[in-house]
Amino acid sequence: MPTIHDISRHSGVSKSTVSRVLNDHPHVSKESRDKVMRAVRELEYVRNARGVQLRLQSNHMVGVIVPDLNRPYFSELVSVLGKSFSEHGLKVVVHQTYFSREQEREVYGKLARREMDAVVITHSLFSEREVKEQVGTRVALVCNETFPGEWLDVFALDEADAIYQAATHLLAKGRRHLIFCMDHRTPLQDKRWEGFKAAHRHFGLPCTEAQSFSGVHQVQDGYALGLELFASAKKPDGIVAGSDEAAAGFLRAAKTCGVIVPEETAIIGFDDHPICLVTTPELTTVQNRIAEMVRDVTECLNRRLRGEASAPMLRSYKAVLVGRGSS
Repeated sequence: MPTIHDISRHSGVSKSTVSRVLNDHPHVSKESRDKVMRAVRELEYVRNARGVQLRLQSNHMVGVIVPDLNRPYFSELVSVLGKSFSEHGLKVVVHQTYFSREQEREVYGKLARREMDAVVITHSLFSEREVKEQVGTRVALVCNETFPGEWLDVFALDEADAIYQAATHLLAKGRRHLIFCMDHRTPLQDKRWEGFKAAHRHFGLPCTEAQSFSGVHQVQDGYALGLELFASAKKPDGIVAGSDEAAAGFLRAAKTCGVIVPEETAIIGFDDHPICLVTTPELTTVQNRIAEMVRDVTECLNRRLRGEASAPMLRSYKAVLVGRGSS
């Protein structure tokens, strides 16, 4: 009986490539695939059904890709996903990429090798099409990242509208020197920036790149930037922070510099983390929709794991602005 080694030798293709072709993995050239399948026919190769069955057997494992669990939002999201999935007999394996494309790519490789039944992507440094090319026909859903939904099921907050609400809230109060803070530059953050600019257009006001600051997410980031901004000749009268932690850092910097919040500078956070309730004043923030997203992701994931095929699902969630003392 011919083996994979025989197919490799007959086709002139490596054994690993032969294995990928036989397991229908992505990232195999048409030329290599044709050579392997020709050798399969000529050698009358028949796969070991028992081995295939074992490999295809569900392990009830779902990988969840996050950039860093040190970020409170992602910690909460993973916790809610894990609880929801466990109620459906699924186990969660968390993969932290630390904002590395290579680390993220490795997770898709594990999915292709069937080390897990599916993957839920909460953050990505690839485009939606690039992700689809890597996962092939395997089950992959997006929860939080703002992809267009052309190739994958996507469940995400309307990030542009969320920041539009925050900036509009400040501009409507007469603030005219706003700044916007983001984490790493990603498609999600670009959506937020678009919302910030749209709010300025609505009021007929200019908006420039000088109002945007990246790499600002944690308390120390907001504090350091706040010290710099509040010491400048033209300090902002409104700050839209990309996280509640950064907003808390700005509050601390304002106190250090003698800037009164909100009279001199208003501050808005993002996510409605409990930290908002222990600052002085309490933080105005944008409330995300984690519970609703996770509910819908879980329902969709179960359908996909049952083999139900349909066009990719795209669901957007509207954020809620929670007004408190900082604005």
